[in-house]
Amino acid sequence: MSNSQAPPQKPKNSTKQIIKLTLQIIAIIAIIAALLWYIGTTVPDSYKPDEPTIIKGIDFLLTTIRTMNIGYFLLAFLMYFGINIFFTVRLRRVLSKDGVKTSFGKTLLAQYAGMLTSDFTPGRSGYILTPIYLRDQNVPTTKSLSGILGIQTIEFLAKVAGGIGAIACLMYMVPMATWSEVFNHQEILGVNIGIVLAGLGIGVMFLGAIVLALFTWSKKAVTVFTRIATWRFLKRFTGGLIGKLEEYKESAHSTQRAIPEIVALTLICWVLKGLEWYFLGLALGITNIPLIVYFLIHPLVTALAFIPILPAGIGVQEFGIIGILGLLGVPLATAGVFAIIARLLLILQDLIGVPQIVKSTSLIFSHKKTQEPPITSHEVS
Repeated sequence: MSNSQAPPQKPKNSTKQIIKLTLQIIAIIAIIAALLWYIGTTVPDSYKPDEPTIIKGIDFLLTTIRTMNIGYFLLAFLMYFGINIFFTVRLRRVLSKDGVKTSFGKTLLAQYAGMLTSDFTPGRSGYILTPIYLRDQNVPTTKSLSGILGIQTIEFLAKVAGGIGAIACLMYMVPMATWSEVFNHQEILGVNIGIVLAGLGIGVMFLGAIVLALFTWSKKAVTVFTRIATWRFLKRFTGGLIGKLEEYKESAHSTQRAIPEIVALTLICWVLKGLEWYFLGLALGITNIPLIVYFLIHPLVTALAFIPILPAGIGVQEFGIIGILGLLGVPLATAGVFAIIARLLLILQDLIGVPQIVKSTSLIFSHKKTQEPPITSHEVS
């Protein structure tokens, strides 16, 4: 038998990937336990005084879920469904500017698949895999990737603007003494940790917006990237990407023509996200926060999900929500439950994307299998 018939080699990095995944799972479990423990520390002293702190947190979470207003929760669920509908419309409009026709139903499933992937990847980076989920519609990867990056640029800039508005609103509404009380007088370089967290979220989004804007709409930036990527020490890692850059630049130009529509649909989704949080708050009995405040604070808090440490910023976003709702007078235990349910609501609905992920994965593997050259008779000794 010739060397061409040698058995395929095992992936070189499989062990590292398993270790990395295991560490992430352990970290996620630890963060969830920390959240439940924190909720247990903030419930009234009279609430199950003989139970361990973390058990009190779990019991308070389950009790709150059992007693919440289901009608308002379903309205929040409906608002998130609406967001995904408009996300799908937005993506289809961008692709249509580049001459790509898509099915609404299939694109909606691809949208959910992208969102579900982002729910479990650091910095929500998994959404960048949405082009893979569009392959069953024969959407060219360069065109779908260009559209998605263009959309995310506008999305990030909107969150930056909303985050700045949220900080201004909080600074106006909340006395500094309350900031110190909620964050236990913790400071970093003399600045309250709550303000630091808020600024961190805005900074991450602003940096992301700049990088995406340059890469999507600046031909010079793409040229610089090409030069870096073709550097002989990096070329071995970027070889397959370089051949697509010229096509990508053309698609990016088409994406620019869709900016007005991207902005309009992004603002609609912003309003729906505010309504989602408003109805979720009402479901949990939070009635002291005006609707306009929800519109302002959600871009600031959701920006924390893009911090590339753990999947979708888990823990960072939740404690950010607890801090901001605490500043606005919401009991910290209730704010903690709000944070957990807000994430569960997204994941539960994003599970709609599971069939598309399975389908796309099977297509990828079947495509790879068909690309393998057959063994001809002269290869056999």
